[in-house]
Amino acid sequence: MGPAISAPPSGRTGTFYSPTAAVIAQNNAAVQNEAMFTATIERGQQNMVQLEQAVIKDNTLMPGEWYGGQLHLAPPTDQGGGQKAYSIVIMVGSDRHVIEVAQAPAGS
Repeated sequence: MGPAISAPPSGRTGTFYSPTAAVIAQNNAAVQNEAMFTATIERGQQNMVQLEQAVIKDNTLMPGEWYGGQLHLAPPTDQGGGQKAYSIVIMVGSDRHVIEVAQAPAGS
């Protein structure tokens, strides 16, 4: 059932279905939904712009610029409790960067 009107112009009292009121309510709902969808799309586009600015891309860094971050490594589990040593090699253009890591099990 649709919207109810309690005192129609005909003088009857009570609750009845009004096709006109139902159409008005449906149109109002459609307008509200369209506004909500438009706002959601705009928010999504803004979020995408922020995400694109925050994500490093392979062409983001120019000569003389730098980028920082963190690298988290899990402690060794298959070394019988011993220390684990390895190298991380990062190539930036023709520059080779080597990071030597010596890692002991957690809690040692």
